[in-house]
Amino acid sequence: MEILFQNQLLADLYEGKKVNDKRFKSNPTIVKQYVKTVNKLSAISRIEDMYVLTSLNYEKLSGDRNGQSSVRINDQYRLIFEEILSETEPFQVTMLALEEISNHYS
Repeated sequence: MEILFQNQLLADLYEGKKVNDKRFKSNPTIVKQYVKTVNKLSAISRIEDMYVLTSLNYEKLSGDRNGQSSVRINDQYRLIFEEILSETEPFQVTMLALEEISNHYS
């Protein structure tokens, strides 16, 4: 699956660059888990493959986040993204646009 970073912070974290966000400066473990999660997402070929990887806890979001989906990075954080369909038939999800890392319980 192709990955598109909608947020420069997410791209910098993935590339191993230093960031000023204190959530990630003080917790290098979350950065490692984030990179591992993105690698899992890029390795899948179909959106249905996410259901097989139960550790991701893939879910489509509703309410304020209707049209977005998420996977778990760990028990506290989730990665929120938008699924982008191909422009030609058969219309399939070909790209994931990563938007943010969210504290699941805030």
